[in-house]
Amino acid sequence: MIFKPSWKINYRKVALLSSLGLILPSSIAVGLFFGYLLDKLFHTHPWLLLTFTLLGTASGFYNLIRGLNKIKDV
Repeated sequence: MIFKPSWKINYRKVALLSSLGLILPSSIAVGLFFGYLLDKLFHTHPWLLLTFTLLGTASGFYNLIRGLNKIKDV
């Protein structure tokens, strides 16, 4: 007799869920990095850092919402 569980693991959903935890912090980090780099290049401290941090945060939330909607559809 072979044991068959009544539930089945959806590995695609597990993979999408595990990536959601990194979407927001990585987007903010990329915005911080490019803002800092451009501030050093153009001597506009702190304006480009703030601008790109806000853009990275907005991008992170947008991608987080897209990822949550994608999980809902799976």
